[in-house]
Amino acid sequence: MRVFLTGGTGLLGSHLALELRAHGHEVVALHRPSADTLFLQETECELVEGDIRDDAENLSPLMKDCSHVVHGAALVYAGGAWPKVRAVNVDGTRNVLTAARLAGVQHAVHVSSVAVYGEAQPPVDERAPTDSDLPPGDLYARSKREAEEVARGIEEKRGFPVTVVRPAAVYGERDRLMAPAIERLLRLPVVPLLGPATNALPVVYAGNVAVAIRLTVEAGRGRATFDVGLDHPLNQRQLMDGLAEGLGLQPRFMTLPAPLVRGTSAVLAKFGVGTPGAKHMPINRLTHLALGENPFRSQLIRSELGWDPPHRHEEALVRTGKSLPR
Repeated sequence: MRVFLTGGTGLLGSHLALELRAHGHEVVALHRPSADTLFLQETECELVEGDIRDDAENLSPLMKDCSHVVHGAALVYAGGAWPKVRAVNVDGTRNVLTAARLAGVQHAVHVSSVAVYGEAQPPVDERAPTDSDLPPGDLYARSKREAEEVARGIEEKRGFPVTVVRPAAVYGERDRLMAPAIERLLRLPVVPLLGPATNALPVVYAGNVAVAIRLTVEAGRGRATFDVGLDHPLNQRQLMDGLAEGLGLQPRFMTLPAPLVRGTSAVLAKFGVGTPGAKHMPINRLTHLALGENPFRSQLIRSELGWDPPHRHEEALVRTGKSLPR
């Protein structure tokens, strides 16, 4: 297969490029002029320059001879007003999928997020509704919902097969968001743990998500949606310990009682305070994720596509920690 990839210079995209190449697939990676493409070059991807905000007519020729498209480029809690987020996450999705259809691509995978479920009550699977109220400041979740609507609209109106994949929070080598934020916490004199820190978090390793997406590309199914919210159980303390080991740190931990965390979060949310390290992620969403049990069982992709995540968190977290800039 010849796969056109957006978002290849990011965390998940770089892991997916490696996964696809390792299984013999050609990868054509879209990148902006200013992007660091060294990893993609080392992975022997074909590079094409452009932007998902470009018109479909300009993007389509870049997809020549591609059989599949994986659209992974997005602003992930990167800040900015709604027009900026919409231009990338929603309009960018329309541009890429329209271009793919014009180029004669057979099938597309749209990378969404479990954020579309909002604060849905567990257990959550692909049948759960995605129309619950969202915090006004959660522009990422809003944009991912609207992007899915765009993708399904193109599929239904134009007959273009689309698979939607919804990962949970992703970490791994080349992480520029979650792992660096946790590193800053781990370097504090005392590291806070939110609640008992024993509940399973909705956090997945990028290499395991890449395997899941590669399977969806190879399956080529339209009108399909797969959650990728649980690879292996991982709790907050294990997450901290694994990254700390990779960083060569021995942090001291302090447990903050769950009621205190919830109360403080509610007060801060009223004043529009964001999450440290990802300030445009609503802090009440972080609290909900940190204190609750991972509700995303991810059984459908296991049963239908045979997803068997090969990477364990114990090793992946250490590798991620070692990869962070010193």
